[in-house]
This record gives sequence, structure tokens and C-alpha cells, in this order.
Amino acid sequence: MQVSLPPELEELIRANVASGVYASEEDVIHTALHLLLDYNAYLREEINRGIEQADQKVFSSMSIEDLKAEGRRRLASRKQ
Repeated sequence: MQVSLPPELEELIRANVASGVYASEEDVIHTALHLLLDYNAYLREEINRGIEQADQKVFSSMSIEDLKAEGRRRLASRKQ
């Protein structure tokens, strides 16, 4: 399989290999895809938890703006 990547992602991959953290470009991609799988599993768990809470009539008293802000805060903390 061949994949075209934007220059900034190619540079990110090369930089990770050059740093010595990864032995090859394939290792970087492999790790990234495993992280994507983990993230998707996390999202599915969170969605299922929300569905279960809704089924049990457990709702937040937060406003939609507060919920969005909290979601952004959590996303930002996961990126660090």
C-alpha cells in the first residue's frame, strides 16, 4: 500500500525517526495507527456510557456551552 501524506506529516515522521525514538518510518506509522485504534475504542466507550446514562435518565445540568468547553479542555489535555 502506498499512502501520500502532506509535507508536514512526512516531516513529523522523519523527525521522530531522526530523534531515535523510532527505528523506522514504518514504526512511527504502526504506533500512530495503534494509537488511533485506542482512541476510537475510547470514543466508543464514552458514547456507550452516554447512551447508558441517557437510558437511565442521568443528565447533566451543564449548559451546552459549558459542555463544549469541558470537551475542548479534555481534548486539549489529551494532546499534551
